[in-house]
Amino acid sequence: MSENTWKNDIQSLIANTHIAFLSTMGEHTPETSMCPYAVYKGDIVLHLSGLAKHSKNIQSNQNVGLMICTPETATNSPLALARIGFTGKIEPVPQAKQSVYQQAYLKHIPDAEPLFSFPDFTLYRIKVNAVHWIGGFGKARKVPTATWKSLC
Repeated sequence: MSENTWKNDIQSLIANTHIAFLSTMGEHTPETSMCPYAVYKGDIVLHLSGLAKHSKNIQSNQNVGLMICTPETATNSPLALARIGFTGKIEPVPQAKQSVYQQAYLKHIPDAEPLFSFPDFTLYRIKVNAVHWIGGFGKARKVPTATWKSLC
């Protein structure tokens, strides 16, 4: 697989997928939930309700994992689906950067605009520290964070 092919595949997956799976540490075990996401300058952007269990989990442990996966179709083996996984620390977006992160999020998830008026929602960013790409069978690689940021 050429250098540009896997990079283009990552960009295509991010552009065409709007749902990710967020893993947080619960009281005794890891817990995973589904959430819409966006990407801004290499940060994964999430808009989460304070009522959700994952929001409560990140109050005690900011280490998270996130996976974005190609949607399953009837013609593709689920074992061969391209996916990208991240680990990092999640934090609320600083007040001074709220506007640009919100714009990036709404560009990717325009239906979420009404949720920004809900008082229990907070805009978060995951500061990515590791990226793992699997482009299908035999097409796995660690992606340096600098390379990841250059793709966004």
